[in-house]
Amino acid sequence: MLRDSAVSALPRRAIKPSQESAERQADRLRWAMLVRQGELDAAVRALTDPHSLGTVVTGPPGVGKSFLASAVLNSLASQIYPLRLRTSTTGPTSDYACLGALLARLPKGASSSPTGLMLAVERMLREDSGGHPAVLVVEFSGTLDEGSIGVLLHLLLSGTAKLLAVAQRATDLPADFLRLVRRGRLAEVPLRGIGVPETRLLVSALVEGRVASSAVGELHHACGGNPTAVQGIVRRERATGNLHRRGGVWTLDGAVEPEQGSGTDEIIRARWAREPQDVREVIEHLAVARRVPIAGLAGLFGSEVLVDMEDRALIAVDASEHRCAYLREPRMAELVRERLGPDRHRELASLTSLGGAAEEAGLDREDLVSYVEWTLGVGGPANADLVVHAARAAIALFEPRRALDLLDRAGELGGHTAIEAAFQRAGALSLLERRDEALDVLDSVPGQWLDELGPADLARHAAAKSELLAWLPERGDARDPLHVAWDALAFREGSDASELRGAAEVLDLAEYRMHVFRGDFAAVLDALETATRRTGSSEEFRREASLLLAQGWAACGREADAAALMSAYGFGALGFAPPQHPDDDAYLTAAFAVWIANGDWKRCVDLFETYVDRGGRRLSLRGGIAELFLAMAYVMAGRGTSALEPALNAVAQLEEFPALNALRAAYATTAFAYAQVGDSGEAARFLEHAAGCDALAPWLFEFIAEFCEGMARRWLGEPGGAELLLGRAEDDEAAGRMSSAGIRVFGASIPGTEREFLWIERLGHRRQGPLAHLMAAVAAASRRKDAEALLDAAEFAYEMELDAVEARCAALALDFARDRGESAAAGRAQTRLDRLTRILPTLPLVPQVPAPVLTERERQIAVMAASGASNRDIADAVGVSVRTVEGHLYQVFMKLGVSSRSGLDGLV
Repeated sequence: MLRDSAVSALPRRAIKPSQESAERQADRLRWAMLVRQGELDAAVRALTDPHSLGTVVTGPPGVGKSFLASAVLNSLASQIYPLRLRTSTTGPTSDYACLGALLARLPKGASSSPTGLMLAVERMLREDSGGHPAVLVVEFSGTLDEGSIGVLLHLLLSGTAKLLAVAQRATDLPADFLRLVRRGRLAEVPLRGIGVPETRLLVSALVEGRVASSAVGELHHACGGNPTAVQGIVRRERATGNLHRRGGVWTLDGAVEPEQGSGTDEIIRARWAREPQDVREVIEHLAVARRVPIAGLAGLFGSEVLVDMEDRALIAVDASEHRCAYLREPRMAELVRERLGPDRHRELASLTSLGGAAEEAGLDREDLVSYVEWTLGVGGPANADLVVHAARAAIALFEPRRALDLLDRAGELGGHTAIEAAFQRAGALSLLERRDEALDVLDSVPGQWLDELGPADLARHAAAKSELLAWLPERGDARDPLHVAWDALAFREGSDASELRGAAEVLDLAEYRMHVFRGDFAAVLDALETATRRTGSSEEFRREASLLLAQGWAACGREADAAALMSAYGFGALGFAPPQHPDDDAYLTAAFAVWIANGDWKRCVDLFETYVDRGGRRLSLRGGIAELFLAMAYVMAGRGTSALEPALNAVAQLEEFPALNALRAAYATTAFAYAQVGDSGEAARFLEHAAGCDALAPWLFEFIAEFCEGMARRWLGEPGGAELLLGRAEDDEAAGRMSSAGIRVFGASIPGTEREFLWIERLGHRRQGPLAHLMAAVAAASRRKDAEALLDAAEFAYEMELDAVEARCAALALDFARDRGESAAAGRAQTRLDRLTRILPTLPLVPQVPAPVLTERERQIAVMAASGASNRDIADAVGVSVRTVEGHLYQVFMKLGVSSRSGLDGLV
């Protein structure tokens, strides 16, 4: 990196880093620039543009600004003469300090005046560059004296050199350089931290294989948005075995710690060390407290020092009602906390104690969790309520292990705080799939504590137990805790009406979830519909009820109503902020169920690709579910090739980090994808894996597993596949799940019987949406053996991009048209099927009726006509008359169902 180089103003031939260091630097640059090519090109253009004075690379600490500058120099290595200059990081300096090494080479008397010095430096730089364009490389990490600024400006404006600057913000530049930026004379290249897609690209290239989304999310968090850190982190985690290959997919065993001790850290430490004592005290205070209301901070340190710190971009003030101040650089806060001694730790922890009101201090979830962890770590005072509050925040961040660690270190708790801690502990254990332990935690709450709970907390306790018992039926009936809670609330006549109403909402939602978990939608659809319109209900209650209702309608034949409900509540494809909380699993599940039931698989793909790309640490626990839904969307469209990568990723993640007992569904989806691409061996292997899973899962995952297993067996030609699908369809119809029944029967009806076609039509009359309409149309046309109607259905499937359904319609239409001698329909069906054959590795249905047989002479003439030969050319080549050629072509057209020579292309 530039800041780690032996920076001087000596000619570049005198600077010769070791071969090993140079190779290591070049290797890191090569990988990092995979995702910085656009910024690299922009900086190179600015330095080679004759109308530009150079470029300024800006961005927050740790995004790779210096690496980008190094990459620019490497790409122009043979074309330029680089001169690296360093600004001061220790405060004010003497004149021309930046040019110290150059000044030492000047002849005696050359620097007797400022003008003479500038001209001497200009002359020396022209001589050193040897005719190459000179580039001044400056990192503005500190101050630059006025003399140096004048010389640098002269070199730029005289055309002697161009500038390659590195700074956090353009406003950090001296005023003269800032004016050049604003006038467009210096091009600004802003850098931001890389996102999850860029991290995935880098990691995949480094390991040369597929990488699970959970691993990508964790590695992205560890690199902090800096592409130059990815290579070192990946190598370290591979060396320790934490990053390893599982089933052809790279995944992680545990969390990844960020790399420490970078050159950026040294710069930040130096900045802190040179600050005055009062500024350092403010920095220490904010490093510990994270955010402090500006009024309280001014009372401690005075407003003058705070104004100065804000002007110098050391602190910022948020827009919350409390107007909280915070350090602009989070890394500075971490480094300062590391350097504080134990006594100072405890002193500051005491001064910044938040009590139990984290919201009043303006802390976000991550800040709150970090603050409580730090306070407990240094032995400072931590309010018990605040610890529990931090545990809740950690769960919301999808970090249940941090939540459990906080609760373990909280010490003895009592009363309401102990019960709240039990709720959070159970929630964290549930998120880790340790539901038996979570239920034990809730069961261990003493009865007298429960008697003292308010209505809302009593309902929460019952709802949490009910949800766990739905997963663990061997430990009791999920309805029992709800009944007990209802009875208890009935005797609390003196309770506040609003509290009782809130408790009732919690219990109602718990009952609805229990039925939806089992797929027993019919029992609660009316109640859910009423709940979404209930006046006086909370927004959260109506939202949750709406999501459950949408999922129920999607399964029970009201697909269009479900889609309209999702749109009405703004639940479009990430139409609101991306899911950030475990409760948002309900949104993802409902969205998948609704769009798949409507045949809108592309919307599912957009939703879950966006979810995965936006990443976050939630991917470590829910990445496998997102990839499973993504793979399922592809196989429903008949695109097994596209489905394989997310399917295998889902398997690897769910084997490593089980989530919602969805592993069987992932195995079955992968088997179906392999069957669609014609790999019967791998399909059979994953079917065996699926058969070995017997854990109870929510109804939706059971449906995915059973449907994909039956479809995989049917594609493989196993007789049991259709019977499995039809048997489950009977159960679905009996339970009122018309959509899922219709999907199963349609999948089983290849080639299909009249009973199955009538069944699909009957279900279609009780369903809504484009997919239901398409299935009913295919069934009716298949039953009547109507080729034209099947071609219309194929066009409808084409518009929905359902390749497998379109291929099925085309194959059946071709058979029926050939059987009835409908040559025109047969030709159109053949053309459509030929196109699909190039797209699909295997067809779901192969035509059974053979094509009309051409005579040898007819085939010969047809091949020549398809290649563009005229009738006369054909007659001369074959040795017959033109009239004979015309007669043969007429027979060919009739047999193949085409009307012109162009229609022969691909048929002969």
